[in-house]
Amino acid sequence: MTNILAAAALIASQMGAPLPADAPAVVVPVATAKAAPAPRAAAASGYVSATGYLSGSGYMQCSAPQNGSGWMSGSVNLTAQMPVNGPDGVNGYVPVSGYVFLNGSCQNGAGFVSGSASVTGWGTLYTREGKRAGTVQLNGTVFVSQYVSGFAFINQYATVSGYFTADPAN
Repeated sequence: MTNILAAAALIASQMGAPLPADAPAVVVPVATAKAAPAPRAAAASGYVSATGYLSGSGYMQCSAPQNGSGWMSGSVNLTAQMPVNGPDGVNGYVPVSGYVFLNGSCQNGAGFVSGSASVTGWGTLYTREGKRAGTVQLNGTVFVSQYVSGFAFINQYATVSGYFTADPAN
């Protein structure tokens, strides 16, 4: 009941009405201002690179007759999850893939093959707090040269590079 009387006394005093001597004390809450949190600085856009192993496997066809020499060829899909560290501590894993076309000489179904692949990837990088920071586009060329026996198992170390585009600050 005291709150109701205090509110009535406050309204009466604002209208200029006289207050009785036994009116409750009027307490007016004072508004306080809080500083708004500083906006999060967006990570800077810039060039990035990543290193890792691209892996894949596939069949190779050898045109050599039994106990003879010939030509071997085939293709292998290479894939990887490349760890990328961007500017201002942003990071993430970006899927990268591409096909390598291999060819070379063979004898009895085995031989030495080589080839190159253009690999590309696109993904998202995140801040240390786990918030989305922006996107990255990666590309590179991978050279493969190895001995295969009808079936190629490839685990090739590679470096790819690209550009990180930061999201606008919210």
